[in-house]
Amino acid sequence: MVGFEKPSKMPSFRIFNKDDLYAIHGASLEVLSRTGIKIAHGENLLKALKKKGCDIDLKKGTVRFPSYLVEEGLKKVSKRAIIYARNPKYDCRLDGRHIYFSTGTETTNTVDLEDGEWKPSTKNDLEKLTRLINALESVNLVGTITTSLDKPDNVRCLHDYEAVLNNTEKPCGFNLYPPELAWYLLDRLIEMTVAVAGSEKKLKQRPLIGGFFCTESPLQLEGVFVETTLKLANMGFGCGIASMPMGGATAPSTLAGTLLMANAEMLCGICTVQLLCPGTPISCTYLPASLDMRYGTTGYGPEAMLQAAAAVEIAHYYGLPVHVFGAACMANLIGVQSGIESTMSGILSVLAGADILYGLGDLGDGMAASFERLVIDDELCKSFPFLAQGVEVSDETLALDIIHKVGPGGEYVSQKHTLEHFRKEYFYPELADTRNYAAWKKAGAKTLGEKAREKAKEILKEHCPTPLDKDVQKEISNIIEKAEKELSKKNIPEQT
Repeated sequence: MVGFEKPSKMPSFRIFNKDDLYAIHGASLEVLSRTGIKIAHGENLLKALKKKGCDIDLKKGTVRFPSYLVEEGLKKVSKRAIIYARNPKYDCRLDGRHIYFSTGTETTNTVDLEDGEWKPSTKNDLEKLTRLINALESVNLVGTITTSLDKPDNVRCLHDYEAVLNNTEKPCGFNLYPPELAWYLLDRLIEMTVAVAGSEKKLKQRPLIGGFFCTESPLQLEGVFVETTLKLANMGFGCGIASMPMGGATAPSTLAGTLLMANAEMLCGICTVQLLCPGTPISCTYLPASLDMRYGTTGYGPEAMLQAAAAVEIAHYYGLPVHVFGAACMANLIGVQSGIESTMSGILSVLAGADILYGLGDLGDGMAASFERLVIDDELCKSFPFLAQGVEVSDETLALDIIHKVGPGGEYVSQKHTLEHFRKEYFYPELADTRNYAAWKKAGAKTLGEKAREKAKEILKEHCPTPLDKDVQKEISNIIEKAEKELSKKNIPEQT
């Protein structure tokens, strides 16, 4: 299954009316035209935006966007996109008619499969996690779910990208860091992707790479990452923009105020890209959260789940594809808390109509990647189509003739109608145990976490994605080796 198609009679969960959405849009325009955005390390970017009609203060590094430019930018953006995979059967079409599921990104820890303890992540961890993801039917998009802390910081993103390219056929992304080396590293990442695609021409036909930048709440952008995104956009590739304000810390403590912050930052990013590279396909990632005032951590209660669903409505108000939290959690271990949080966030985001649900496989608010949780999330996401499809009402499903036939006191187990429909109408989990207590005890009394661990180990033992050609693998390794040598000598080529 590559995502699932939204049913035409899909039930819906709605938070806003048209007036609410109009008010959020109007307030976002006021923030951008009156308060403005600060762009760090972005003098060239500011000058380019000034030529397009923005109000610039070079001394302060700020830009204010006239409302008409924002409205024009929204009209120019391509609102449908394809996220391409190494294997075309895994392509994800952001067309408003499908829902996909994505891993989290960039955890710094991995939960050990043997003892369940958190430990700093290695490249080997990322390779194994990615190989597991490749085998899981419901996980459609592969981020660098963790990072290679055993590799040098200045080339770590290249090692991370190599790990995912070698271990999945699904769409995969990259993280670009550190910012002071962004231009140099971006060129190496492009070279690696060209090697996988076969040529620059083939890469442009099927873009396996795209730009991405995250706003820095409140109301800030890192110019280097915006400019690297624009470089990819000018090469014909799409881009993603993320906003992650935290209510009570980097945004107002009200849910509406946090959503306004997220939307103003998102519109700022969209307008910037469309002014400087019109028509670029954009996918929006809204990840609003709140500050837990008791512990100084991220709050991930019902308010975050409401905000995720609300963000879907805001993005769809503009006709844009949207990523939001779904199946994400604050829990540090597999258990009741992780199950409650994952289920609640996933259901609301699916029923709101999200295009991509983000956060599969994470524990501790994105601080650790878990093999077991990936397996559990895969099963959870398989259940969402059953919730989204609603209940079909027809002569066949009402089964009036069968009811008359069986009559009072009869049974339906032996009926042909039952045989024809029970597989479609009911969900049969693989991990969750539906046997009675005695049968469960006799079968070993395994918990959900234990079964997930066993399945993860079995997959890692048996599953191997179609490998990259050996010559391609060697070329990618050579690119990384060359980068390590150049950076060790601090002989970094000029920006291209």
